[in-house]
Amino acid sequence: MEPKFKTIALFGANGQVGKAVMEALVHCKDPAFHIIAFVSPNSSFQLRSPEDDTSRVTIKRVDLSLATCDELATILADGKADVAISALGGQIITKQGLVQDAAAQAGVKRFYPSEFGMHQVVWLPDEPAYLHPIWNVKIRCFEEAIRHPAIRSGSMSYTVIGCADSYDATKEPLFCPWLETDTRVTQDGYTIHCVGDPDARMDYSTLHDTTDFLVASLRHPEVSRNRYLGFRSDHISFREVADLLRKYSGKPVRLEVTPVDQVKEIPKNPSSAPVEWCRRSTFPIDFFLTLRCVQGQGVFWRPPVLLHNHLFPEAQPVTVAEYFKKLFAKGDCLH
Repeated sequence: MEPKFKTIALFGANGQVGKAVMEALVHCKDPAFHIIAFVSPNSSFQLRSPEDDTSRVTIKRVDLSLATCDELATILADGKADVAISALGGQIITKQGLVQDAAAQAGVKRFYPSEFGMHQVVWLPDEPAYLHPIWNVKIRCFEEAIRHPAIRSGSMSYTVIGCADSYDATKEPLFCPWLETDTRVTQDGYTIHCVGDPDARMDYSTLHDTTDFLVASLRHPEVSRNRYLGFRSDHISFREVADLLRKYSGKPVRLEVTPVDQVKEIPKNPSSAPVEWCRRSTFPIDFFLTLRCVQGQGVFWRPPVLLHNHLFPEAQPVTVAEYFKKLFAKGDCLH
C-alpha cells in the first residue's frame, strides 16, 4: 500500500497553472495537505480567497535561476515534503531538472513534471515535420523527468497530468475570446480564430477541472504511481464552441477560419502575423497558430486508452456548454 501524502511542494505557484493547482490543493479538506508554495521573489502572490486556510500554507520566495540544489533540498527536507509538483513554464521550466534533483536529494517520494497540456509534432502540407520550440523544451524536460536517476532506482515515483488547450485561461483572450476584459473588443461580439477545419473535434479542458483531477491523483497515490494520466473536460469542435458561445452570451460570434496554406509562413516569420493577434496572448503568435493548426487537422485529442477520467470520478469535468452557461449567467463569472 502506497503511504498517503501529507506535504506537497508546489513550484511555480504564482503562475497561471500554479495558481489553479494551489487553489485546488487549499480547497481539498480530505486530506488537508500542507503546502509549500515556491514563488518568485518579486511575486505579489497571495491566496485567492480570505476563507482559504492559510495555516496549511508556507510560502517560499526563491529565485530558481540562482538557487542551488542543496538550498532547495534543505527547504524540502525541512518541510518534510512528500511530493514535488512542477508548474513551471516559460524559460524557467529549464530549471525543472534542478527541482527534481533537489527533491530526490531531500527524499521526496513523488514528482509531477510540468506537462499540463499536449505536445505535438506538426505535419503541414508539403512541409517537413515541425516541432515548435515551446513543445521541444516541454518534451525534453518531460523525458528527463521520467528518466531521472531517482525514478530509475525506484526511490522516487512520478505522475504526469496530460490535459489539453484550456478554455478558462483568463490571461489568454486570443485563445479564449469569451474572457476578453476590454469591452471595446467585444462590443460587437466575439471572434474565434481557427485554422483548417472548424468542424474538427479536439480535446478541451479547464484549468479548474485539470487541477481537481491532479488533487484526486494525490489522494490515490497507489493508482497514480508511475502513470501518465490523460484528462479532458470536453471533446468538441470550434464550430460547436461558437454556437454555444452565441447561445449563452447572446452576442454575435464570428468564426474566422484561416486556411492552413496561409499560416505556413508565420512560424518562420512571426512578425508577419496580424498585430491584433500578437497583443492578446502571453504566448508567441507562432505557437498559437501551431496549436490551431493541429486542432484544425483533427489530431488534437487522446484516444480512449490514453484517457483516465474514469480513475477519479470525484473529479467531475465541466463541459464547454456548462462553463458558458455559468460564465454568462446574470453577468456572473467563474473566475
